[in-house]
Amino acid sequence: MEVVQPKRNGARRLTIAALLAILAAGVAVAGAAPASASTGIGVFVAYADSLRADASSFPTPWAGSPATQFEGCLPTACEYDAGAVRIVNNSNSTVTVNAVAIHIETCTFSGWAPTTLPSGSELIITQFPTGIATGCPASGFMDTSDVRPGAKCTPNAVQPTVDVTINGQTTTYVDAGQVLNTGGVDAAACPPGSNESIQWTAIGNPPCRGSLLNLAPPTQTHGVGTTATVTATFTNGCGQPLQFVSVQFAVLAGPNVGRTGSAVTDIQGQASFSYTGVATGTDTLHATITNFIGTITSNPVTVTWIMFAPGGGAFVVGDLHYQNGASAYWWGAQWWKNDHLSTGLAPASFKGYENGNASPWCGQTWTTRPGNSSKPPKSVPGVMAVIVSSHITKSGPVISGDIVHIILVKTNPGYAANPGHLGMGTIVSQVC
Repeated sequence: MEVVQPKRNGARRLTIAALLAILAAGVAVAGAAPASASTGIGVFVAYADSLRADASSFPTPWAGSPATQFEGCLPTACEYDAGAVRIVNNSNSTVTVNAVAIHIETCTFSGWAPTTLPSGSELIITQFPTGIATGCPASGFMDTSDVRPGAKCTPNAVQPTVDVTINGQTTTYVDAGQVLNTGGVDAAACPPGSNESIQWTAIGNPPCRGSLLNLAPPTQTHGVGTTATVTATFTNGCGQPLQFVSVQFAVLAGPNVGRTGSAVTDIQGQASFSYTGVATGTDTLHATITNFIGTITSNPVTVTWIMFAPGGGAFVVGDLHYQNGASAYWWGAQWWKNDHLSTGLAPASFKGYENGNASPWCGQTWTTRPGNSSKPPKSVPGVMAVIVSSHITKSGPVISGDIVHIILVKTNPGYAANPGHLGMGTIVSQVC
């Protein structure tokens, strides 16, 4: 017996070790990302209520969104009163979502088909008209807010769990914020008629109702013929970014009214729209997102378009002469004598026009060639954007300078491309 017992104990230790290894291989630690998917797998939970409309809180993205595979009843056939789970694959590889199971008390929701999920896409699962619901109430399949002990409006501490099996490995995620069971109450009854929708929330976090579509920057100014870009950021009520959402952009008023575009939000919840201005003036833009319930609208922003020299490039004045109402000498053979710089005189060969920066702005630089070899335009507009420089130098045939301000100048008659015909005017405002 003294010889056999250690062997039996050893066998027991081996069996336990083997069992632990099997368990570790089959079920990941709760809340951890599956090792087979590496990093980049995100799990979100939400509640969809289309019976009591709230476009801001209804889960977005949803069926029909870009890069979205949807397993559930489609909007054309369903009214939604259901929890939902969203699995986002931002890893570098395709994964297989073998199964998803939702547990609340003794209730288990499952039965969605396995799905191949390419990198840069997502899977949304929600209610079916019928399906497997072990131990659940007979009505309201996936109506996870009604699975509860106790009175409808008395919060309980039941935390749903979600088993996600990816590439054969299961991870259990805890819905610690009770999104799927709407905070541990039947939200539709507290008070009666309340909307139950909860926007997509990273699992484990408190419910993030509502959403925000923010458009930026609030204002910007560009030269006609150049490009302006606005960026929309879409987040839930907690500031978590929402990916794979189609955003529509529109110029509502201004010289470019009617211009539109669309883009899809990225992992930061951002989508951008760029367009080229064709005339002077100020555009007003906004962005919108339309979901199953309605439309979410951003704040308005403006883009002001100003005219530099026609054909690209810009005229220049010295920084000691740019006050509003002052006379501006922006072209002529004696530019270096008439435009004083805070750093000293400009090269005598500079006549006032640069053509090395097609879209000049404050903080940038410019370059040009001496005299009128830079080919200045034949004519100029009545009000023109002009560069203010504090430092101009010459190296070989190249003249260069800085841009400390952009101003608007009301031009006088008499200009011609020959520097013997002066370009003069009055400074009316400072742009930057």
